[in-house]
Amino acid sequence: MSIRIETERLLLRPLAPEDAEPHIAMMQDPLVAQTLGPGGKPLSRPDLWRQFASYLGHWAIRGFGWFSVEDKTSGDWLGRVGPWMPDGWPGLECGWTIRSEYWGKGYAPEAAIASINWTFERFPELPRIISVIDPSNVKSQAVAAKIGETKSGEVFPYLDYRLDVWAADRDDWLARFG
Repeated sequence: MSIRIETERLLLRPLAPEDAEPHIAMMQDPLVAQTLGPGGKPLSRPDLWRQFASYLGHWAIRGFGWFSVEDKTSGDWLGRVGPWMPDGWPGLECGWTIRSEYWGKGYAPEAAIASINWTFERFPELPRIISVIDPSNVKSQAVAAKIGETKSGEVFPYLDYRLDVWAADRDDWLARFG
């Protein structure tokens, strides 16, 4: 795909097959899996491969999906961010996962803001954007707050989890970041 979103430090582009290995490695990191894997543990490599393939398929089915996040200077693959709405999801979500060695550098909020701008441009009728966050994931909660989302009070039951829905109203969000 030819979609390219640039920020001051980052390049966002749709996930591609060549991103499978860095994505699998990121998801096998125990620090990353702590709040994303079942029971706080990484999935197996075959399960992560299937998960990644579903992310590529999401683009084909929905016309949007996860973006790879790359450092514009080094070309390093930093993680994924972007709009995501699998079947049964509580709304169109902006999610993010950054490799643990890059945490604390502001990459997730920078990429999420660019991704949400793209999403609101692509879907002018979209009234809000959400992020579905494990209640124990304080780092993601901090990112959500930085990008203008607040805890909505909604809970999304998913597998064995009860995930909090964070949300931002389109008009309020665009007034702040658009």
